[in-house]
Amino acid sequence: MNSLRERLGIVIPVIVLMTICFGQFFAPNDPFEVDMLSRFQAPSNIYPLGTDLLGRCTFSRLLYGGRTTIGIVLFGAVLVLLVGTITGLFMSGANRKQDIVFESLLNSITAIPPIAFLVIFIAAWGNGVVTMVTAITLSLFLRLIKLVKTRAEIELKKAYVICAVTSGAGKVRLLFCHILPNVLPDIIEYICLSCADMTLAIVGFSFIGLGLSDNVIDWGTMVAEAQQLLLIEPHLTMYPIACIFVSTLCFHMLGRNVSKREAQIARH
Repeated sequence: MNSLRERLGIVIPVIVLMTICFGQFFAPNDPFEVDMLSRFQAPSNIYPLGTDLLGRCTFSRLLYGGRTTIGIVLFGAVLVLLVGTITGLFMSGANRKQDIVFESLLNSITAIPPIAFLVIFIAAWGNGVVTMVTAITLSLFLRLIKLVKTRAEIELKKAYVICAVTSGAGKVRLLFCHILPNVLPDIIEYICLSCADMTLAIVGFSFIGLGLSDNVIDWGTMVAEAQQLLLIEPHLTMYPIACIFVSTLCFHMLGRNVSKREAQIARH
């Protein structure tokens, strides 16, 4: 029963996130099409969740907004996971002088909050998807390197590593076959929790007009457009907020359940 519950705790969030990420293929209408004669329509067969103040299909805009927001998050997370993990593992085997330099650089840069990275990049390059991906990826990349490096250095001092070295294991095999499986639960949990933080950051900056460009649909922009109609048409605000809540909850569930499962596999 517990095994089934753990599997469902992984499968369900993955299905929900993939549905959100590729939801534009199920959009019934053009999310950019304006029809002033169809403003504030109730849900129907043509408009499943009704229309907004410009007569645009709310359901289609939610799906396209999910593709933008979650797409940026997942792309940045995969990039950070691959490059950051490999870099952190190799940095853990550096000599003392190199380690002091790397540690000083990582500590100084990671002291800058992720939101500050966004502000700096937006001020330098302007709003846009590329700016958002670059700022978020760079911030998480450095933090993941520090996490992997620290955890790998702890593992390097354990008895099983000494036995592996004694048996003739090379550096690459030692890092990727012996150490990586033991630090992987922490990496996955960090990535998933960071995805939830990235989602909230993207939505927050879009809400205040500092996120993506004007011709890009995302949930933060939808909340900003509907805030003036909160008392008249509250559902236009609640729909994107519900999507944000569900996606961040899925990231948290996925991180917790995957890391727990990986930890159990590593113990056995």
